Amino acid sequence: MLLAIAAVVTAEPPPAPDAVAVVVGRASTRTEISRDDLRDIYLRRQRLWSDGAPVIPVNLPAGNPVREEFSRIVLGRSSQDLATHWNARYFEGIRPPIVLASATAVCAYVGAEPAAIGYLPVKDLDPTCRVLLTLRQTP
Repeated sequence: MLLAIAAVVTAEPPPAPDAVAVVVGRASTRTEISRDDLRDIYLRRQRLWSDGAPVIPVNLPAGNPVREEFSRIVLGRSSQDLATHWNARYFEGIRPPIVLASATAVCAYVGAEPAAIGYLPVKDLDPTCRVLLTLRQTP
């Protein structure tokens, strides 16, 4: 009885439906990621996973509220502010993350590509995705 009560008290609450889930496909070997690593991946400072496989970050379109929230929380700037960053990287031969039109497309892509990582609203998760990190939206 005591163990059951302790488990209930220490259990993490389920994520809010408007939270942002950082996802990989079920076939991915990734089981966790830090915000620092995520930032480096999305700014293309880290282009390989620890096993040497290329990382394929996936973005939602610029202006999408979920992308703006992700950019604010993880990258510390808006997608518009990143334009200067990507213009400079272009001349170094570094391209920005690919952009997919919807959360459904992100799930489908990461589900089919084990090296891919993306983000989407928790409410849009489907069985092809596995959550590595949940980002809480703030007002």
